[in-house]
Amino acid sequence: MRFRKIFAVLLIAFCLVILFAAALMAAYELPIQDFAQYWAAAHLFTHDPYSMQAKQAFEKSSGLLAAPLVAKNPPWAIVLFLPLGLLGYHSAFAIWTVMSVLGIAGCAKVVWDRCGPGPSLVPALLSLTFGPTVVLLMLGQITVLVLLGAVLFCIMVRKGRDWFAGASLLLVMGKPHIALLFLLSVALWTVLHRRWIVLISGTLAMAVASSAALAMNPHILAQFWRRTVLVVGETESYPNLGGMLYSLSGLHILALLPQLAGLIWLAFYWRKHRSDWDWESHGLVVLLCSVACSYYSYPYDEILALPALIAAFAKGDRRLFLAVFTLTNLGFAFYISNIAGHFGYGYMFLWWTATGWLLTYVLAQKRMSAEPVFSSQA
Repeated sequence: MRFRKIFAVLLIAFCLVILFAAALMAAYELPIQDFAQYWAAAHLFTHDPYSMQAKQAFEKSSGLLAAPLVAKNPPWAIVLFLPLGLLGYHSAFAIWTVMSVLGIAGCAKVVWDRCGPGPSLVPALLSLTFGPTVVLLMLGQITVLVLLGAVLFCIMVRKGRDWFAGASLLLVMGKPHIALLFLLSVALWTVLHRRWIVLISGTLAMAVASSAALAMNPHILAQFWRRTVLVVGETESYPNLGGMLYSLSGLHILALLPQLAGLIWLAFYWRKHRSDWDWESHGLVVLLCSVACSYYSYPYDEILALPALIAAFAKGDRRLFLAVFTLTNLGFAFYISNIAGHFGYGYMFLWWTATGWLLTYVLAQKRMSAEPVFSSQA
């Protein structure tokens, strides 16, 4: 048994080394990716991480072709990836890729272990072949932190570790717009059950991170506000259901309909389940619906659907799950392989996939038992 554990550790370490090498080569071969905005923000934090001019000048001085992307994340989120400022772009991208794979696979395993089916390679296979995972790793996006924060919250609340649960919400607040329904349910649950430590801990974590940001850059909040005003004024169509409604109608207000529908759904869902609320079942469903109904989201943000999908596969109709999961995943395959691009479709080709993951869950869980998604003995 001890030999098996040692062998498993060595095998994982070997795979991570291979992954690092592959990511490092990809960083040199591929065009500058979304990750550059976070890497540049870490370097420019004490100056102005939200300045397009400063970012382009910095990347040019670093010998990189400037990418037309500037960080939109709040200051307390940028603090989380400040260590990237100690590294060059290529090595930082490779390390971030390894950390992202560990985070995604770890979250999938935790959810699978709580479902009770026993040890399996299923969570690794599902999580690493998941279309949003592939896109997220290719671009070096940070939505993996939101996923990690949400899963940590659900686990820590179950264990009664409210201080850790509240602190984990700092990760979710890095992109609050894609987890809006989840955060609202946290607020409702905290008030209903008077778990004030969760609120206090989350507030303290935000205050500490924000204070650290202000200590390094006293103008950071004003700089973030100017950047936010520009983002709010954007009128582009995002690759989701709301974005497609806007594209088809030309009415920007229609892009808000899915978010409004999600808020109405949450009101009814909370009223129905508030007395028996279980974060490791109801919470993951709300997380899935958060990204499916989000006004402002991209395909890589759909990584937040993974925990609920893992649970649905573990406890639901696996044949039906795999059928709809594979069909939705094919959309990502067509996009990543540029087959969709060959026919003139850009990222809006994936406007339907978040809804596809929601449908995957709904259809698979039709045969799930009435008991909670997670085994209490797991």
